Amino acid sequence: MNIKSAVFGLISIKPQPISTVVKKLPYSSDSIYNVIEKMLKDGDIMKIKSQGTIKLDIPKNYTSQKLKEFYVKSLSYGNDPEILTRENSQKIWKALDAHNNVQDLMTVTNLSDKTVRKLLWIFLDYGLIEFEKKKPIIVKKVPNHPINNILDSMITNTRPPTRIYISGETPLKEILTTPPHIEKILYDKIDESLTIKKTGFLVKGKTKKISVLESIPAQQTLEEFFTHKLMTPEGVEDTCIKLLEYGDIDYDALLQLSLKKHLVNEVGCYLDIINSLKKGIIPNKSIKNFNVHVSRKKRVFLKDEMKFGKSGWEKKYENKWNLDLYLDIGAIEHGVRAL
Repeated sequence: MNIKSAVFGLISIKPQPISTVVKKLPYSSDSIYNVIEKMLKDGDIMKIKSQGTIKLDIPKNYTSQKLKEFYVKSLSYGNDPEILTRENSQKIWKALDAHNNVQDLMTVTNLSDKTVRKLLWIFLDYGLIEFEKKKPIIVKKVPNHPINNILDSMITNTRPPTRIYISGETPLKEILTTPPHIEKILYDKIDESLTIKKTGFLVKGKTKKISVLESIPAQQTLEEFFTHKLMTPEGVEDTCIKLLEYGDIDYDALLQLSLKKHLVNEVGCYLDIINSLKKGIIPNKSIKNFNVHVSRKKRVFLKDEMKFGKSGWEKKYENKWNLDLYLDIGAIEHGVRAL
């Protein structure tokens, strides 16, 4: 472990005065002072005042806090966190999501055979990966290992969270995303206005627009988000309408997803209804493509609204899309007019 990592690790465990850091670490005082000065300049650490004493602490942003968590957890497992955060280590770690043998790892990372094998043995020694086969070497990540989970969240690039802007007296920005993204938002945007669905947690901040955060297990495409919301009254009457108007929906991808999820009848019918209320919002060709694949099995859409019965307008859509249809057309019309 180098001096910088030792300083970061010590401060991660507990904020320390500079003089204490110098006394506790087995390096020359001049070397430690130089490293601390550079880390402060680079924003890797910061100074705080605690009980009248100036101490070194870890910045409160997501990246720094996640690295702090990683350091403490790695040290607890007897692993050197500095090795695992090196550029080559992270290249290999990221590549392991799609590749499991030395040759493929060499190709995608542009690293030598010796480097790849050396890092794999370090991962094995740390218990982060395991052999599927030894000759030739085939490895895989150990699922649900605490260090693996943190390491993945630190270096895995994912698509940005799905955002939808909702009009109203107080503008809302609905963000449907994964727990790591929400954790990042909480650290980096806590001074802004935000709330987390189903928790009652609401923070008023310096921005008027409120971010409504909704946690989902895995990141979704816009089309996956659309089909998810389509099964809820609020989605049918508001969110899905805005996605069709403002979102970059790929209708071919939406059709393939609907076929996979057995939702062609529901999605096609909904697209047809919205297009009848606002001509041109959806390509006619896309609606025809859905209609070609209508399931012969009659389906119910929307079950949550069954207790309210029907209004009489549904018949032509039920026949065309083979559905038992329960939608509030008045609410949908209002959502379309609000665009």
